[in-house]
Amino acid sequence: MAKGEDYEKEVADMVEDELRLGAFGLDPNLGRVIRKPSYFSRDRKRNISFDVSIEVCRKGMADPYLIWIWECKNYSHSVPVDDVEEFHAKLGQVGADRTKGTMISPIGFDSGSLEFARSKGIGLWRWVPQESLISLMEDKHKPHDFDIIRALTTADTSGFRSYGFFYGLTCDGHFTIDLKLLIDHEFLDV
Repeated sequence: MAKGEDYEKEVADMVEDELRLGAFGLDPNLGRVIRKPSYFSRDRKRNISFDVSIEVCRKGMADPYLIWIWECKNYSHSVPVDDVEEFHAKLGQVGADRTKGTMISPIGFDSGSLEFARSKGIGLWRWVPQESLISLMEDKHKPHDFDIIRALTTADTSGFRSYGFFYGLTCDGHFTIDLKLLIDHEFLDV
């Protein structure tokens, strides 16, 4: 299995666990996690594939009213703004009014990615699996926004102050290391 596929599987497993535990604020009985989902694009007249999604349906209905799409980027460098722009375009093609989008990476994002995602309402998560070889130095103090920005945009983690294995930019532009707070903000406009 390729490095990217391993990370996608780890992300899908994490998303399944969090959904099952109710951590996303979604009823786990009405949501399902799909690996390698594919959604129709009217612009392309064919399907677009993604890495992971959560489809949420109303009770008794087959079609989802909400699709939360996760794009995994396990690069050896920061995720460039072009990737975030492409992800935004794809989200718009498969149903902008019913989709939420989150990009997730163990390395982070360049500053252009951060600004573009913030302006378009795309969530950015830096999630480092617990067994990862990435080295982070623990710090028990509360982080400032610049600490989280650094965590989201700095690939080299040597000597890096760590506040855990998760860093995020919510779709409404807030920085956090608190998964519950991030989820609360992700769904403010739904």
